[in-house]
Amino acid sequence: MIEAAQEANATVLTDAFHRFQPHGVSGVVVIQESHLSIHTWPESGYAAVDFYTCGDHTDPWRACEYAAKKFGAKTMLTTEVKRGIESAGGRYTHVVHEHAGHALTKLTA
Repeated sequence: MIEAAQEANATVLTDAFHRFQPHGVSGVVVIQESHLSIHTWPESGYAAVDFYTCGDHTDPWRACEYAAKKFGAKTMLTTEVKRGIESAGGRYTHVVHEHAGHALTKLTA
């Protein structure tokens, strides 16, 4: 996850991870631009990962693709939430984009 943050051009501040017995891990990488987190269920072949970044110089998709490749993912279901979008009356909102079941052939080739 630290390498994924670096791949996204983020500035790593600190990290904390916990390994569960008999397997699995939960952790967070705090970056200057927000955070990356992961929770794994190896017995199910599943990981839930969040890449939360702010600013124009980071690319959370690069972190996502890097992590998927490192974990050997065959598919990934992603939800992109763009936050802090100014709307009417000086209010802010967010927009959700779902990207269902992307095959990762370009990442594993």
